[in-house]
Amino acid sequence: MPIHPLQWVRFESVACLNPLLETSLLVVDPQAWFAARTWLTANPRSLARAESLEARALDTLLNTREAFEGVLRIVGLGGGTAMDTAKYLAWRTGLPLILVPSALTVDAPFTDSVAVRYDGRIRYTGSVAPEAIIVDAALIRTAPASLNRGGVGDILSIHTALYDWRLAHQRTGEPYDAAIAQQSASLLERLRAHSKEIYAVSDAGVRLLTELFCEEVYLCLQVGSSRPEEGAEHHLLYTLEYLSGRTYLHGAAVTLCALVIAHLQDNAPDELRTLADACGVEYRAILAQAGADALVQALLHAPAYAREEGLPYTVLMETPLTHERAREAVAWVSNCDGVKS
Repeated sequence: MPIHPLQWVRFESVACLNPLLETSLLVVDPQAWFAARTWLTANPRSLARAESLEARALDTLLNTREAFEGVLRIVGLGGGTAMDTAKYLAWRTGLPLILVPSALTVDAPFTDSVAVRYDGRIRYTGSVAPEAIIVDAALIRTAPASLNRGGVGDILSIHTALYDWRLAHQRTGEPYDAAIAQQSASLLERLRAHSKEIYAVSDAGVRLLTELFCEEVYLCLQVGSSRPEEGAEHHLLYTLEYLSGRTYLHGAAVTLCALVIAHLQDNAPDELRTLADACGVEYRAILAQAGADALVQALLHAPAYAREEGLPYTVLMETPLTHERAREAVAWVSNCDGVKS
């Protein structure tokens, strides 16, 4: 049986790292490092800035020999890029790993694989288990509340992912685990019941989102794929980022894409939007950044992108998507939210 990631989680102050830093390579994003200095009084053996998940950038960092001199472990501190950069370095070097999310924007701290971009196309590779994942609610609250609220995108995506998983089973005979699907759906119900805590970024909200991430990851590990939480909504985001050459705040962007896909699926999109709004996800800001036209183009190109990348069957592989239908799905989000295409 796979290991439940919650076993590595420690709900305690980031100050617990002070005795370890002098022999650690600390992988950070600058804002997180600045915020954590309130509690981190020791200096790391070496410091690396997490800037990009492009394979070339990661390998350049890996081959910076002086960064690893005297280093006994790798500590990742920051958001998703810092988490995956630290995981990549630990995977490639075999050094022990500690992860410290400074905001719960994505499930990356709790997954064993590493997100790496090759010429803009995302791949999940490697496998690494941390010594510990330190979740410090006080540190997490130093990030803008919108970052933490948006993290629920990787839970909201369950809504559309389960539809796609059932669809693939019906259309292609892909294995489908009804018990796992039911457990995954129950995470949405827990989120709905406690959305006020997520919005408040309270201690209870931080603990809840951590537990939801860990449960979601564990369900995926049990079936050996990301089917319980990833479907066309993630594929649409991958396409959007590939076509635009930009990356977006993952949770809020996945939420935006899930809303578009839920409408395309005719899968209770209003219900999903109500939950996203209750949690305070700022998917409207992502739509404004990307532009409705770019999202329409990504939706039209997503089926080809998914086939090229060998991604699983989803609603995107159904009846050919017309320009009119794509605009209708995007307009449902943009017109209802006051963001005009």
